[in-house]
Amino acid sequence: MSVSSVCFAMPEIMPLTEVTPGMTGKGYTIIDQSGEIRSFDVSVVGVNGSSSKLASPRILVDLSGDMIKTTGGIVSGMSGSPIYVDGKLIGAASASFSNVYLDKRVMVTPIEYMLKLWELPDTKNKSELPQVDLKKIREEAAKKAEEEAKAKEEKATKDENDKTTKEEADSKDAATKENVSGEKASEDSIADKDYVTKEELENKKKESEPEEKVEAPEKNDIQDKEKAWKMVSGFTDKGVDFLSDKIPGIKLRDVANWNSNAGPATIDYNASLEPGGAVGVAEVVGDYYMGAMGTVTAVDGRRVLAFGHGHTNRGNVNYFMTGADVFSTAHGPLDGMKIGHMTSIIGRVNQDRIDGVAGILGEYPQNIPVILSVNDIDLSNSQTYHSLVAYDEEVVPLLTTAMVYDSMYRTIDRGMNGTAKVNFTIRTDMGENGKIERTNMFYNANDVGKQAVAELNEIMNTICNNKEREANIYDVKVNVFIGEQRMTASILSATPDKTEACAGDTVTFKTTLKPYRQEKITVDVPYTIPKTQLPGTLNLDLHGGGLINVAKLLLAQQAGDESLEEDQNVKTETKIKEMLKTAKNNDIVVEPAAAPILTDEQQKAAVKEAIKLSKKLAEKGKKAAADNGKPVEAVQSTPTDYVIENVIHTTLKIVEKKEKN
Repeated sequence: MSVSSVCFAMPEIMPLTEVTPGMTGKGYTIIDQSGEIRSFDVSVVGVNGSSSKLASPRILVDLSGDMIKTTGGIVSGMSGSPIYVDGKLIGAASASFSNVYLDKRVMVTPIEYMLKLWELPDTKNKSELPQVDLKKIREEAAKKAEEEAKAKEEKATKDENDKTTKEEADSKDAATKENVSGEKASEDSIADKDYVTKEELENKKKESEPEEKVEAPEKNDIQDKEKAWKMVSGFTDKGVDFLSDKIPGIKLRDVANWNSNAGPATIDYNASLEPGGAVGVAEVVGDYYMGAMGTVTAVDGRRVLAFGHGHTNRGNVNYFMTGADVFSTAHGPLDGMKIGHMTSIIGRVNQDRIDGVAGILGEYPQNIPVILSVNDIDLSNSQTYHSLVAYDEEVVPLLTTAMVYDSMYRTIDRGMNGTAKVNFTIRTDMGENGKIERTNMFYNANDVGKQAVAELNEIMNTICNNKEREANIYDVKVNVFIGEQRMTASILSATPDKTEACAGDTVTFKTTLKPYRQEKITVDVPYTIPKTQLPGTLNLDLHGGGLINVAKLLLAQQAGDESLEEDQNVKTETKIKEMLKTAKNNDIVVEPAAAPILTDEQQKAAVKEAIKLSKKLAEKGKKAAADNGKPVEAVQSTPTDYVIENVIHTTLKIVEKKEKN
């Protein structure tokens, strides 16, 4: 790995104790596309906070000169501008006063406090993720994604033709065989109150919990007004809103006012920086960018200091250091900014603290390639987006899901109502055989995107919150098929092919579905009765995979059963496996109905009956185990092409299996 072609050495510094009011000097930064580092005049007013151990000392200075007349004062992007007095570096311009007109009186972070960043421990960038040529990764990934998309498109076309033929045949068959009275009874069950969607359950939980007050970040008039700002590009307004909702207190620059040169994430192996030059810090690069642009304060060989204030204030970090081009500046009464964009990756930012950011040229952060393919079914439009997310477990889940959400909106270029089919693959050492894969289907009349990214976000958070060790995520690939058509269906009836069955038998339910604004169709839903099922009446529920039985949850809570999320002893790998086993929204799930809540007398009678049957149950269990077959799950599912919206109830009569002589 080559080192920068031009290396700068640390200049002589002036310690804070020698800085006195009345001193004059120069500051340096870039304000236009010429790339010229221009100077402005500074006059020291005093030192603030130097007598308190609790305050971070800052030097108060006044700005003047032709350049300041052009910018109107200090603007976003000037943070980090080196300030020299008598030819000695005293610090970095870093803060202005909040809620006042664009100010020419600013705070300077003393250089001696910034220098400490170079001495702090750096434990990041130590995971097993390989450091490879990112440009090569992008090219190979793009080629592979294109081939996969083409193959899937051909398969989708074939499947659609097959599906149309099958639906025509099934609808004709259903029209002749449907039992009208049975349908009416089943339609009454659509409003079954025992089942709710996952979203409704989450809302009920939130309603029952005490309201949490989100604390806004503390305001400090001498803190930099731009400190909370992040630059984003590639994101639409809807994507910016999504991020803003998820990060309380964050402020994202209007994407219309900032061009990040979004596109291929390239590396400049021979980049150099100099004090007063522009530099970027980014958590995401590629088709999507999120980060900040500022000014270089000092360079010593490959070591860099910048900003004079924190970007995220997360301490030891693992972010991209990028080059930056400045086009111009813009300002108003209370705010101003440099207009420009980030360019190639040139290094790694490893410290992000209150006194500034520090990084290393020529060293690159381990990262996660995120490849998003979105297919607009209505317009036959497919787009693929490539980005790299710096490996930071705190931000990886949020940024990945935000990019998926935004890419859906950007591709379809309309409201987010409709149906989405989402497949994601996460290559990680936390998954079975090195990967985690999931496909699900979603419908929402207002914003299907937020539902569509929920499972990806949940699994990514589970991986990144592993309490035993840091996980390695090698890449994330997401494929989305989205259309405006409402692909939902209700179950009208389910007729078993036999009224009596034995434990271990498979019963097929001839199930009639009524898709939204389409003809009825019939699907076969098999259900294998567990071998431990005792003779008698077996009450079954047939419902959509996205519906949750509240009654069963209540019974589990009464029994003291803890969910996997609440059980602190369950390994992350086990949690993920259980998540992947959950039914999908387009599944028809068949499961035993929840037992009714009994009175004390009924419970006593049930206990006596259970004791009588326990020996018989034990014998059946032993026999089932001796069959060397895989245990039959009580909850079974069958996939469909629709999001199933309701539940119906049915019964089977279980009889003793006659032993053969």
